[in-house]
Amino acid sequence: MQALRFSRLCPVLLAAGFGAASPVRADGALVVQETRLHTPPDSHEPQRALFALRNTGPDPVTEVAVQCTFTGAGGAILDTPTAAVPAIAAGATAQAETIYYGWPRASGAACRLAAPR
Repeated sequence: MQALRFSRLCPVLLAAGFGAASPVRADGALVVQETRLHTPPDSHEPQRALFALRNTGPDPVTEVAVQCTFTGAGGAILDTPTAAVPAIAAGATAQAETIYYGWPRASGAACRLAAPR
């Protein structure tokens, strides 16, 4: 399972709708800036990979998919959920997350742009 939360995406989506250029898919201009593993103190709550995605290009982008790999002891891959980011304006940053519901607990998370479909 996965979930997606945007803390500052609303202004980004509004900006994308009012630009002169229509949104395009431009993965080369996107950069995953940081990924942080959030582990709540209650072991029954899911862990989250929180990431920031920056559009460094001159055009807004749409339909962005990001894969986050949760790893455990010894680097074992526990899960690789995908998050969909609907739009990012030119020069903007979107924050989103994926959720890991599994067991054992993850000790790390890394996010990257998913291959185009």
